[in-house]
Amino acid sequence: MNHKSFVFFDCECANTFDGIGKICSLGYVICDDDLNVLEAEDVVMNPECDFDWYLFSGKGGVKLTYSKDYFRSKPNFAAYFKDIKKLFTTGNRYIAGFAVSNDVGFVNNACERYEQNYITFRAFDLERYLERKYEKKQKLSDWAAEFGVDVEKYETHKSVDDAMMTMLCLKAECERTGKNVEELLTGAKDCFVSNEQILEQAAERAYRKEVKEKIARLYGKQSPLPHHKTVLGERFELDRRIMHDVDYAFELVKQIYDNGGATVEHLTGKGTTVFERMPNAEHVKKLAGRGIKVMTLEELEEILK
Repeated sequence: MNHKSFVFFDCECANTFDGIGKICSLGYVICDDDLNVLEAEDVVMNPECDFDWYLFSGKGGVKLTYSKDYFRSKPNFAAYFKDIKKLFTTGNRYIAGFAVSNDVGFVNNACERYEQNYITFRAFDLERYLERKYEKKQKLSDWAAEFGVDVEKYETHKSVDDAMMTMLCLKAECERTGKNVEELLTGAKDCFVSNEQILEQAAERAYRKEVKEKIARLYGKQSPLPHHKTVLGERFELDRRIMHDVDYAFELVKQIYDNGGATVEHLTGKGTTVFERMPNAEHVKKLAGRGIKVMTLEELEEILK
């Protein structure tokens, strides 16, 4: 028989400043194909960075299990890299987690920080599966309580305990559905994420941030030598729906600048708000009361021609 193993994992980070997670613990639980626990460990490591203040403040519901000194006494991610790679890439193995996109991203961040090759793997996201099936979103500990897991036995935000609760929730869901774990996972292929997907998403976020910064540098500015003067001296605010397409938004802001006008992030005085389509009459009246005119994107494009 072709036996498989299942790895449940969770990461905790010292901080996620600048969108980069600095792992300080990676907990895992390895199970056989009947979800019997074969091995469980909390791999604690030195994040080699500052800890976010709230992690030891007792506020916000997030508190790390170990002390700062204990984390700092451990080796860094690079020292564990080979073992972590083996954990995720050993043949005939499924990987799973709760809100696992974050954790996959943190592993990618660690590989980048320590100049290691990315670990190629994909993982099943139990949060996504449960949210879609039961049409509600809640914390892992709440799901665990709902599934009858003894949550008092486990410590939230202790990586190995979160990994264990993830496994026990999935095991309970298998019992509810009458499916074994492999049947359940293979029937929910859209609940898997890969490290390549997370890298692509990170690259897209970085690109969007870069373009938004280019837009922001033009806010409030008017060209001293406009190419045309179709909107000379006028001020515009773009509705957030227009800003979703950052490339188009940048070209539009640049065109307004080139035509003698200025774009601002938020109008605080007179000017024009540009919408994709005309809003309802009450909204238009409300803006007019603040001295703000309204036009559609199509109307603005005609003026800028």
